[in-house]
Amino acid sequence: MLKNYFKIAWRNLWKNKSFSLINILGLALGIASSLLIIFHVKEELNYDKGFSNADRIFRVTQEGLGNDTRHWAATPFPLGTMLQKDLPEVEQIVRLHKLYPYQLLSYTNVKGEAKRFQEKGGLFADSNTLKMFDFPLLKGNADIALSKINSVVISEQFARKYFGDDDPIGKILQDEKVKQPLTVTGVLKKTSFNSHLDFDYLVSMSTLTAYMNQEMFDRRTWSGFHTYVMLREGSVQKAASKIPAFTGSFYAEPGQTISQVLASTKLNLQPITSIHLHSRLEKELRPNSDITYIYIFSVAAFLILLLASVNFVNVFTAQAFNRMKEIGLRKVIGASKSQLVKQFLGESLLTTILAAVLALGLFYEALPFYNELTDKNFRFDQLIDFQNLLLLGGLILLIALLSGAYPAWFVAKFNPVNSLKGKRDSLSTVNVVRKSLIVFQFAVAVFMIFSTVVVYRQMKLFHNKDLGFDKEQLVAVTMYENMWQKFGALLGELKKDPAIEETSVTSTLPGERFSMLSFSPVNAATGAEDLPGTRTLMCDEDLLKTLNVPVVQGRNFVSQFPQIKRNEFILNEAAVKLYKMADPVGQQAILDIDTGEVVGVIKDFNFASLHSSVEPLVLQYNPYRANYLLLKVQPEKLKASVANMAIVMKQMYPESLFTYTFLDEKLDQLYSSENKMSQIIQLFAILAIFISAVGLFGLSAYSIRLRVKEVGIRKTLGASVAGVVLLLSKDFVKLVAIAIVIAWPIAWWATSRWLDAFAYRVDIGWLVFGMSGLFALAVGVTTVSFEAVKAAVSDPVRSLKAD
Repeated sequence: MLKNYFKIAWRNLWKNKSFSLINILGLALGIASSLLIIFHVKEELNYDKGFSNADRIFRVTQEGLGNDTRHWAATPFPLGTMLQKDLPEVEQIVRLHKLYPYQLLSYTNVKGEAKRFQEKGGLFADSNTLKMFDFPLLKGNADIALSKINSVVISEQFARKYFGDDDPIGKILQDEKVKQPLTVTGVLKKTSFNSHLDFDYLVSMSTLTAYMNQEMFDRRTWSGFHTYVMLREGSVQKAASKIPAFTGSFYAEPGQTISQVLASTKLNLQPITSIHLHSRLEKELRPNSDITYIYIFSVAAFLILLLASVNFVNVFTAQAFNRMKEIGLRKVIGASKSQLVKQFLGESLLTTILAAVLALGLFYEALPFYNELTDKNFRFDQLIDFQNLLLLGGLILLIALLSGAYPAWFVAKFNPVNSLKGKRDSLSTVNVVRKSLIVFQFAVAVFMIFSTVVVYRQMKLFHNKDLGFDKEQLVAVTMYENMWQKFGALLGELKKDPAIEETSVTSTLPGERFSMLSFSPVNAATGAEDLPGTRTLMCDEDLLKTLNVPVVQGRNFVSQFPQIKRNEFILNEAAVKLYKMADPVGQQAILDIDTGEVVGVIKDFNFASLHSSVEPLVLQYNPYRANYLLLKVQPEKLKASVANMAIVMKQMYPESLFTYTFLDEKLDQLYSSENKMSQIIQLFAILAIFISAVGLFGLSAYSIRLRVKEVGIRKTLGASVAGVVLLLSKDFVKLVAIAIVIAWPIAWWATSRWLDAFAYRVDIGWLVFGMSGLFALAVGVTTVSFEAVKAAVSDPVRSLKAD
């Protein structure tokens, strides 16, 4: 019987090739898209879950509750030690500290050949880091690898880059920035899962403590360390209940009560598995993703699958009318409803299986493009494991049931007498369902078009908005320690190039995270400890001119090179407002531990991403704290100037490395997540429109073929081609128009909620509504008109002879 069902199903598929192709293509696109998104979502949801004790590992975060409400991912160095001492529920603690913004590492082999690379992926780590997180080692002993001063554990890729096929254990890497040798004591094996702890190498924490001032480590206001705790089994709630009392005792100053501390500071235990998707705190180890995008991608996958299934339902029910006599005959000779349901569900299953085979081919071809789009590294062979195959099988069965359930039920209800006579019930509920499904399809398509337009316009705002400074033609050259030895000569050589218009040095580039330091006017009514901190930038007297940031009060810095004799500060307007400085120029102020004079006020400019408004900023004159040499170059000579810089740097610093970045490109990286999301939404919008259009084409083609004789009669009686096209198209166009009206408010609400996350956002004007509606209407009209025009221009005599 089962064999017979599939034989009949195959014959019907082959008999109606065009409609079968529409169903198979639509379902294949839906399945392939869903597989891609399922892979993506699974990987994102599994971050940090591969640690054997992931359910017991938490990151301690620090949240401000008073004037400064920032939430920090980092905490003071003594916090971990005190937690383990005061809370018996804490089994282990690990502290991590990010190395400088960049490092210059080198390795010189026995032949005297040196390899040098700029590195940004290093962390200082406590000695038990490898054990608590159970990071596997290819080489070395996890118990002692990070226990000694100047020890470094490196990744496999890192080892190959510096040492090739040689055994790295015992080899010496040189940290050129601080002239520090590092002995390789271990090689990390690549983990089988992703983690927010993404690093290339770990340096022992004892290395940091040995070379830095002990006073810094004792300070409970320096939030420079990421503190992780592993709690004992079943003690999470108990530990959490003790955190407030611990917070009060840890941060309390002399004469300060615990309740006063808790009014301004809160410590939280953040599950390690929630960091990647739910954490965008101050001083994260790396940029995290966002659970919002997981919701968006999941909904997109579901809607595309639903669109493909709707196509199947619409085309299948339309075709069913052509099989009325077959169904009536089966019922007359004794076929039960359940047998008919099984037969048509079998046809649905066969169609879905064929679609799944095609989907695998599409999935294979799309993987490289999708990996490039999302920065993932999915492989086709990842699909061939029990869990994923089970998922694929479940997806096929779900789609088969979703697509075939209603058509099978609908067919089983046919009246056998009417079926044998070939009568169609014009008032059948199937017509209502079919029209409703067309409306649903195009409502989804309009929603996707609307969202795509809004996201595109927001991305355009990010990239084109006036940030308050010049970001074009700026080249940032990394400043290594040895460059200061001949810095004056270096500037002299570079300025010989007439294409270089301005030069300056800066500690931080716009787009990077600016340091946060305490700041207070000397005569402030509020104590310094009660004032929020400020973003800080160290620079020379030429930075404002290079960035073209105007001074609105006072003056710019004046050169104190080569010896700084007095501290000078320049504030932005947001800082003046925050610290309530009515006449700031000439006032004395304290930045961290430096007391100096405020000499000027600059206009606010967006030095961070447009996700947030302009924060308070204090510039301090201190070129020796610079990390970058910033050069403004004439655009038409940019390439030649960069090549000349490389030559000059090689000549002056043969043992260093010439690394640079373009400032505008660095700023664009701030919106990499949104850019990826925009591209993915565009892709799925195209798929949604295509699937909807294919389904509408199939349905309109079928409906128009049923009216061939009517068209012939109307043309014989003098109807024009335009009149016939309008007659055949208007019902479908009405459905598309209804879909547009339904989709607009939903799309407006959803995109408005997304835009709420940005301090600077586009307005959703009538242009967005018009563009999305007109585009969907154009697709609908074009799709339906193709068959309508074909029928309208056909020979009426042939139309009248049609069966």
